[in-house]
Amino acid sequence: MAAIHTHTDGAIGWIVIDRPHQRNAITMDMWLKIPDAVAALTGDDTIRAIVMHGAGDVAFAAGADVSDLQKMGSDAQALAAFEAAFEAAQASIEAAAVPVIAAIRGACMGGGMALALACDIRIAGDDARFAIPAARLGLGYAAPAVARLMRAAGPMVAFEVLATAREYTADAARVAGFVNEVVPAHNTLKRAGAVAWQIATNAPLSVRAAKATLAALTRQDGALEAAQAMIERCGASADFAEGRAAFLEKRRPRFHGR
Repeated sequence: MAAIHTHTDGAIGWIVIDRPHQRNAITMDMWLKIPDAVAALTGDDTIRAIVMHGAGDVAFAAGADVSDLQKMGSDAQALAAFEAAFEAAQASIEAAAVPVIAAIRGACMGGGMALALACDIRIAGDDARFAIPAARLGLGYAAPAVARLMRAAGPMVAFEVLATAREYTADAARVAGFVNEVVPAHNTLKRAGAVAWQIATNAPLSVRAAKATLAALTRQDGALEAAQAMIERCGASADFAEGRAAFLEKRRPRFHGR
């Protein structure tokens, strides 16, 4: 069963994206459960830091489940519900009172990368691979997720990530600025746990204040109506339908800009 699991180890909470047979691709139900998982851990006053990781060693998360998107088709209401769940999951991590550390092995793609970018620290194994393939699917990427990418890597790199849909190695991601540290793959969880423990031993009010201050200083306010309209146009486009079909049929998509 696809699931989001939590457990604790002393002052450290753990969130596991548990769908290894599908490279931890995240279903609609899983997106909806992530805020509950974050709330369950942050509701425990003894938890001082959280580590999020994918089950197994093949993927942190290969992205949103494309079969879910295929079922939605161009249904505006269904796509809006998905967009809301997608953003709520990221926002819950970003707003968590305690730091959240992403421990990343293998594929960290699309929605998986969005989740990782919502975390405060990203520790990648040297087998990690990163990409946001929205442009290959004909999908407009949500503005809040773009903002998180831009805050991590700057506008030039963010545009490159989105426009090229290229894949980044762990080392390239570190150079680009959206990964804090690269470690041997087998040591990823251990290192993330060690960083979480280092945070947990520090003054929790100081850590919370630091997180809240950084969030306030980097918050992007302003009108996004035009960008949102373009994103919604993508969701209703023939190109989006073609991108989904091509993905499922394992062929190169044929886009026409409509």
